[in-house]
Amino acid sequence: MSHFLLKFSMFENVFFPSEEGASHSNDQELSLRRSLTFRPSPKTALSKASLVVFDLETTGLDQNQDRIIEIGAQKIIGGNVVGEYETLIDPQRDFPIEAQKVTGLTPEMLIGKPTIEKVLPDFFNFIDGSILVAHNANFDMGFIKKSASRSGVDLDWPAFCTLKMARELLPELERKTLDKLAEHYGLSFEARHRSIGDVKVTVSVLEKFLKNEGEYIECWQDLEPFCV
Repeated sequence: MSHFLLKFSMFENVFFPSEEGASHSNDQELSLRRSLTFRPSPKTALSKASLVVFDLETTGLDQNQDRIIEIGAQKIIGGNVVGEYETLIDPQRDFPIEAQKVTGLTPEMLIGKPTIEKVLPDFFNFIDGSILVAHNANFDMGFIKKSASRSGVDLDWPAFCTLKMARELLPELERKTLDKLAEHYGLSFEARHRSIGDVKVTVSVLEKFLKNEGEYIECWQDLEPFCV
């Protein structure tokens, strides 16, 4: 069992509290909070590192009021996809029509899907030992951290942002949205504004960065300027 899983086993009473535990006082519940932390060595070579590129779909833009409805992710080691994670999530609240139009998802498609409390343990296992990557990572990490916090977990995990990379590496490109980067590199989406579709394009954009404009980026410390 890895160090991560040993730590993760401490979360059992947070994610899956017993009936007896449910009667604990607020002070006791506070004492159950856990920190989930990962820090790679500054010299960690990207050619050998485990990277997890992920994307969320949500009911809106407010981390406090809105909820995650889809997580998609791919694990990359040595330039190869070695794992994939994808799930829809029941937000247990209204799903505004505006978000339905953007994602193509409907409330009916989310009925009976797992809640975020059930999904987070699986997602944390998937990212075990990996550096996180997202386009506009402030948004995605904000939602993940807020969701984890509601479940009693303080998440301290490195993530870097391909939007920040684009601003540094492609200053001549007027806009750095994922759509514009896909157009710039001649990439196409399987499904735009669906998590795994956006993830696959982000993976390809990252590959283009590291082979071309960002070929000097070789280890974790080279990525730190792009962290969130």
